[in-house]
Amino acid sequence: MLRVGNDIVDLTDPHNRGKSRNTRFINRVFTINEQKKILGSGDQDAILWALWAGKESAYKIISKSHSSVPFTPRLYEVILDSIEPIPTAGQSCSGCNYLAGCVDTPYDRVHIRIFVTRNHVHCIGISAPPEAINAVIWQVDHIGTASHASLHSESLLVRETLMKHLSEHIDQCPENIEIIRVRGPDGLSPPRVLMNGRSAGIDISLSHDGLFTAHAFVIQ
Repeated sequence: MLRVGNDIVDLTDPHNRGKSRNTRFINRVFTINEQKKILGSGDQDAILWALWAGKESAYKIISKSHSSVPFTPRLYEVILDSIEPIPTAGQSCSGCNYLAGCVDTPYDRVHIRIFVTRNHVHCIGISAPPEAINAVIWQVDHIGTASHASLHSESLLVRETLMKHLSEHIDQCPENIEIIRVRGPDGLSPPRVLMNGRSAGIDISLSHDGLFTAHAFVIQ
């Protein structure tokens, strides 16, 4: 079964700006090779958050098969083909660029694609051969002004937009689709899709940060 992960970082959020100057954070989170990529980039903050999004996406994928796996960022090394973005006209990110590569994790290797814009960084990943990433369907949404953003509203909105997006690809109304997370011994499980109360063969990933939400899914 294909496993998908995604992560979004809001580059306009003041908390995310200038992080590349935080030596303590960089040493704690990134490997030596990743630090070299950050320092060698013309936009150090963008590459830093691209690497972070890759780590988060890979962890989301691996944790679906290994629920007790820890998220120790340095154990998830992002290997980019290049730090020079590749032009694309892909899906909901028409005209933006992406970085391609993979992430070595405590278990399997994950293949990723990181979309870079002026306002956000978005990563999608897949637990399969590199070409399988073309099967990932994804979307990024801007949720409005900071006054409208909250953890609850972001969580609710990303689920609603995912259900609507899913309904466009399957023969179901959004009202028949449900996103659930079950609490187990290791905490909340990754989100799952139910259709008419039954488990669906669709793997999903949700993410939100600042003024952006994002989701990705694979129909199997």
